[in-house]
Amino acid sequence: MINTNGKRIAKDDRFLEQLNGVRPSIYFQFDGFDSNTYRILRNEPDILEEKIRALDRLAQIGLGVTLVPAVERGVNEHEVGKIIEFAIGHPVVRGINFQPAFHAGRHTPHDPMTRMTIPDVLKLVEAQTGGKFKVSDFVPVPCCFPTCNSVTYAFIEGGTITPLPRIVNVYEYLDYIANRVVPDFSLEIKGALEGLWSSSSVAGSQKSTDQLALSCQECGLPESLTIGKLAEHTIMIMLQDFMDPWTFNQKNLMSAAKTLRRDGASSWTNTSPRSGKSKWPHRVMPRARSKNW
Repeated sequence: MINTNGKRIAKDDRFLEQLNGVRPSIYFQFDGFDSNTYRILRNEPDILEEKIRALDRLAQIGLGVTLVPAVERGVNEHEVGKIIEFAIGHPVVRGINFQPAFHAGRHTPHDPMTRMTIPDVLKLVEAQTGGKFKVSDFVPVPCCFPTCNSVTYAFIEGGTITPLPRIVNVYEYLDYIANRVVPDFSLEIKGALEGLWSSSSVAGSQKSTDQLALSCQECGLPESLTIGKLAEHTIMIMLQDFMDPWTFNQKNLMSAAKTLRRDGASSWTNTSPRSGKSKWPHRVMPRARSKNW
């Protein structure tokens, strides 16, 4: 997986060729469309054109992208719906990972009582998409602390958007309680849905596409929609929270599904939870960083 702001992709032909050979998952920093958004969040008010160019170049090699917007109150919360509309219309975008801004490190002074939360963003999604996506379409990820992640998937056919939870009872299949007995459901479908509602699910990947197809085998996919084309007609929208000093919760860390290996670690036992990375940046962030990735 590559986390990128798109700068190098926009201008480096050799790098693009290497990406085409490796075919990694791309997490693409994309906070909105207003120059003021990028001025405040990235100190780069004129970067949008470069980002669009990078996305178009990735489309040329057919490499799927997940957009990653940081959502900050008073800065870009009005752009949530526009980002979703853009993602649905762009051929390379397979998902969006909205991240309420956490406040640590270089972030400007703020009032922690006004911090954006996942419920805040969900309400913005419903309001700014005119109900195409509703709060009820999003389901918490069971492998994490319930307030850390929320996800939905939707089928896009022409101008029609159909979120998966409206046609499949996701709650019936996700095993929130250990050893729970639920009669009359397919273990294969349960396993597929648990894979989709996982913080490690990657939008547009072969694995998630297969899981989507299996999850909807009883829904009746259009005959013209082959498994190979399913990813092009599906979008994932995830909301993921990261803790800062004001929202730090040890129970969240104990339930974290992702970890980061520390510099010089000799084994995977020497790791830190990814959701708490902003709390210990000196331990978990790589020493060598490139602004132009």
